[in-house]
Amino acid sequence: MSISYASGLAHASRAAPHLASDAVEQALARLGDTRAAAVLLFLSADFAHDPRPALVAAARAAQTIAVAGCTALGVMNEDDWLLDTPAAAVMLLRELPGSGDQAAQPRLTLAAPNTIDLAWLDDQPIRYGGVAGDPTGVGPYKVWRQSQICPDGRCEMILPTSDIALSRGMAPISPAFVVTEIEGFDLKTLNGRLAAATLRRSLDHLPALHELALATLDENDRPLDCWPLVSLNPDSGVTVAARLLPGQRVAWMRRSATAALAEMRAIADAPAPAAALMFACAARGPSLHDGQDKEWQTLTRAWPGTPLAGFYGNGQISHLGGSNRLLHQSVVLAQLA
Repeated sequence: MSISYASGLAHASRAAPHLASDAVEQALARLGDTRAAAVLLFLSADFAHDPRPALVAAARAAQTIAVAGCTALGVMNEDDWLLDTPAAAVMLLRELPGSGDQAAQPRLTLAAPNTIDLAWLDDQPIRYGGVAGDPTGVGPYKVWRQSQICPDGRCEMILPTSDIALSRGMAPISPAFVVTEIEGFDLKTLNGRLAAATLRRSLDHLPALHELALATLDENDRPLDCWPLVSLNPDSGVTVAARLLPGQRVAWMRRSATAALAEMRAIADAPAPAAALMFACAARGPSLHDGQDKEWQTLTRAWPGTPLAGFYGNGQISHLGGSNRLLHQSVVLAQLA
């Protein structure tokens, strides 16, 4: 049976176009071919000022103009993960999927942080993917398709996707509360008590807000969804990135290395796919596990030999609760058929 996917990874002390072609050539050797139908190319942020020479190098090496991807804080394949070094990761596709019912097929979606349009994001297709990133959080960012920079900073691509898994990496730090007062996005009280006070009582010390979330709960008080916290307000309210309703049951959550690993082990228990794409928050992986990406290790050890490519970015995209969502502190894993 012929191999349908293959990955490659290359790095050096400085960003140079040959890293893209080196990664493609490595993947072609694994594919057992001299060309590919399409290339997913993820470049470290060192390339963000002008990735065009690297796109040309990848296209020439793969003998296709179907090169899509973006710049990111770091990149990975099944062999290694790389941060803080100029690098290129690729996934080659031997064939492009047939036309079929394209409207119903999930779409790989890549975007720069400053170009995300929530109406576009929540458009009909099921979406998954990641948001381009860099160490500063202010850019520049680049997204490309068909070997050309996307002027609107967004691209989408239909791939034969069999499953989309999600790890939020959050654990509850409070009992269940009932929303008793809400004004727009500002949560005022829980169980009749000031919202910020219930949060502070759940913690020994208040960490950075990006480590926290508010979960809505099901009838058995299990988390249904996690919503980022936007601010703690002078009136002791908390602004949440969701429209809550009085009477909803909620709980405070905090990012957790233990929960993240448990979720990744559950994902890795599934049979290995033909290939996988991994989109991880920059705050996950080595940032969460003392300098080692134990989540990547969990996956690659469970699926030895499975082609993998992905990146560490400024956000993740997944279909959740019936809509496409922009996520943080998460890992999105697409399994390809």
